[in-house]
Amino acid sequence: CTEYVARENGNIFENMLPLFKENRIGAYNWGFVSGKTNTIYPWKSWDSTYTGPPKKWHHDIFYPNGEPYSQEEVELIKNLTESTNLKN
Repeated sequence: CTEYVARENGNIFENMLPLFKENRIGAYNWGFVSGKTNTIYPWKSWDSTYTGPPKKWHHDIFYPNGEPYSQEEVELIKNLTESTNLKN
């Protein structure tokens, strides 16, 4: 699963990652660092003009300087992915 985060639609890490872990579903995030791909913007940005970043980023996790968009999200990701033992 790749395009599961769409924050403005309610699809957030807090809802999705525990579900994936419980059901042993592999996933990676479509966006990572805000930049050239403009994946902080929602799908409707193709038809609407944005003069600045949206309040809720669509996909990305980090600013270009390495600061997290949401420290709470980063902590959740760390906590849910720190174990690589998939047998348990």
